[in-house]
Amino acid sequence: MLILKQTWAVMVVLSWGSAAISGSCLPPAPPWMPTNADDVRAYADLLRGDAETYFTDVERYFRCMDQQRREVFEQARAASEDYARVLEILDAGRQTIFSSGRDAVVR
Repeated sequence: MLILKQTWAVMVVLSWGSAAISGSCLPPAPPWMPTNADDVRAYADLLRGDAETYFTDVERYFRCMDQQRREVFEQARAASEDYARVLEILDAGRQTIFSSGRDAVVR
């Protein structure tokens, strides 16, 4: 039973790490392209494949960035609504303070 609990704990921790990694968009590294004409001809198939893979990865990266932007925008909207409620509470608290001379009464 103890081993099962330990295994479960390890799986949970690992899933948190992979969730954090999967949530970040990493830009792809551009492919290396030779400048020597003989090298270009010799490795043409590899260069084409690397370029196609790179552009596919760039499109995936842009989609990931768009998704993250939408998620952060939604988080900011929710935080803005929460903060507006805080300000309303603070404003309502200020309105209930009545000053009489040097003493203030909070109701």
